[in-house]
Amino acid sequence: MIERIAERMVAWQISRHYLKAEDQALYQYAFGLLIGQAVNLLIACLLAVVLKEYRTVFVFLLFFIPLRSFAGGHHADNYTACTVLSALMLLGICIMAKLIPEGAVMMVNLVSGAVCGVLVCLLAPVEDRNKPLDQTERRHYGICSRIIWGAETLAWILCYRAGARKVSLAIALGHLALSVLLCAGIVKNRNILKSGRAGMNDGDRAAGNGMKDML
Repeated sequence: MIERIAERMVAWQISRHYLKAEDQALYQYAFGLLIGQAVNLLIACLLAVVLKEYRTVFVFLLFFIPLRSFAGGHHADNYTACTVLSALMLLGICIMAKLIPEGAVMMVNLVSGAVCGVLVCLLAPVEDRNKPLDQTERRHYGICSRIIWGAETLAWILCYRAGARKVSLAIALGHLALSVLLCAGIVKNRNILKSGRAGMNDGDRAAGNGMKDML
C-alpha cells in the first residue's frame, strides 16, 4: 500500500514536470521511506495514547532507533510489512512494560542488556541484502553500535539507581527487541544464501543435462 502511494505521488509530480522521469525509482524509494516513517510515528503515538504508555514509547524509540541504525538486523521485504511488524513490536513492548512487576525490572534489565551486548559484539552490524556494507563500513558500524550499547547500558543503570525504573525498563526492552532483530536478520540472511546456492546448483544441473543432451 505504501509503495503504491509513493508511486502515485511520484507519477503525479512527474506528469506536472516537478520531477525528472529518469529519477523515478529514486524518488519512489525516498517517498516510500518518508511515508513509512510518518506512518510508524503516527502508530507509535496512537499506541502511546491508547495504552497510556507515553513515557515507555518515547524512551524506547529514543534509545532503540540509534542502536538499530548502526547494529542492523532483520528488515521486512516491503514498507507495508515493515509498518505492521513495527506496530506489533511496539505493542509488545508496551504490554511487557505494563505486565513486568517493578521487582523484576532489574532482572529483566540485566538479562536483556547482557544478551544484547553479546549479540552486538559478535554479530553487529547485521546488514540487509539491499544495503551491503564494505569492510570499512562494517568496522565503523560495529564500533558505533558497541559504543551506543555501552552508553545506553550506562543510561539504564543510572536511571534505575535514580529511581526511574520504568525508564530503565524501556531502554532494556529496546535492547531485547534489537536482540530479536539481530537473530532474525542472521537467520534471514542465511536462508537467502542457501536459496541462492540451491538456485545455482539447480542451474548447474540444468546446464549439465543440457550438455548431455547435446552430446
